[in-house]
Amino acid sequence: MFSSFITIGTLDNLSVKYDNLYFIDKTFYYFTNDPSTRLPYVNKFTNNYLWAPVVRYFSTEHDITNYLEGYKFKKVELAALSDNLWYGNMGHALWDGFYPIYVSLTKFGYAARSFTYLTSDFTNTKTLAYEPIIKFCKGGLMEYPKLDEPIHFKELVAGTGIVGNRVMTSDYTLFGEKEYKALTLFKNRMMDVYGIKIDLPINSRLKAIIIRNKRYTTYELEVIKEVVEHFKDELHIKFIDWYHDYKTFGEQLLELQDVDIHITGPGTGMMYIPFLKKGGVNVNLGYIEHIQTNTSRPNLFISNTTVPDFLVPGYMEQAVCAGANYVSTLYYDRYEYNNLEFEPLVNLIKEAILVANKTKVVESNHFVDAKIYIEYCKRCSNPEEVVSYLTGIAFFIELFVNEHPIAINPEVIDIQLLRTIKRQFNFNNKYQIIPSTTKCSK
Repeated sequence: MFSSFITIGTLDNLSVKYDNLYFIDKTFYYFTNDPSTRLPYVNKFTNNYLWAPVVRYFSTEHDITNYLEGYKFKKVELAALSDNLWYGNMGHALWDGFYPIYVSLTKFGYAARSFTYLTSDFTNTKTLAYEPIIKFCKGGLMEYPKLDEPIHFKELVAGTGIVGNRVMTSDYTLFGEKEYKALTLFKNRMMDVYGIKIDLPINSRLKAIIIRNKRYTTYELEVIKEVVEHFKDELHIKFIDWYHDYKTFGEQLLELQDVDIHITGPGTGMMYIPFLKKGGVNVNLGYIEHIQTNTSRPNLFISNTTVPDFLVPGYMEQAVCAGANYVSTLYYDRYEYNNLEFEPLVNLIKEAILVANKTKVVESNHFVDAKIYIEYCKRCSNPEEVVSYLTGIAFFIELFVNEHPIAINPEVIDIQLLRTIKRQFNFNNKYQIIPSTTKCSK
């Protein structure tokens, strides 16, 4: 009846497996007869929300029996604990809330096991993410702050590590695939619970989809329409709207099952690429961030500027693109073209066709801004501090490389080193935000 634990991973990606945890009066308890026991704190969500059970000391198992007398415990074979703060957004629900704890399960050899998902809140069961998570874990979902009954967890895995789409790792790559094949395992399990075939062969006549995105302008939507018409005789190509055309996540997966070329802008659509077939091609169309006019992201706002607006090209989820290394990602050059234009987009899709047919090799799933950031982390004296700082302020790489004044904290960032690396990469500086001309708001 005593509890025990083992850990796997470094401090940044620490995972813990407990045997015999007891949930009593809304508290997780670890029972031990060793007064020197100190339990590791692990993350419940990316880089914060540290958690550990409460330690209770007993001399003998008989003492535990006496303590528990009168309780009627529900038994749970295996549980996984992580919070899911943004579960209303499908991409964040999967890749910031759910996938990180699945990585921990894979570390302990539990990639295929049924488990109960323990999370802080999942009130809205009508959200798109609820069904796939329930299907995936197979053991149900429990909102642990709302639990009233005593529970005996025979095994419980915790510790998301610093893992997730929002985490700025030094290699800007979603953690898990190269270390544990976790992305492949996650994809295979998700497809399997929906009865969908995995990794179909590349089609002789390629299948391509362009995903509708809220960031496209009216002009860009017209360009996309022309591009679809242009390729209709060469490809099976269509323009789709995940939100309006597909009622369930299962229907979306079924559409993705046989896609050879996946084309989308940043956001939730980009976070579906781990479900693409091995050897498929993803095209990241990017977008232009209007920093001072985008009131939905106040952390980007720059006050007291000498110019009315800043525009910054961005690709956002490059870490997910890089993490799904069984899919090649190409990038539309937003530095060269602010808008989606017909000819460059056609040329990029032609390049994607070559990659899908393996007549061209993609050496990196990062755009040049991410490559600069990765090189900076290799050369700077404080990469851990840089990663922690940028994750904490929730900035994407494009804002760091273009010198957003909040990202370029002089106490953390060596701006001269950054500029040296940008020169070495022949980086287009026309979108650079020069901190000396601005005063940032906190």
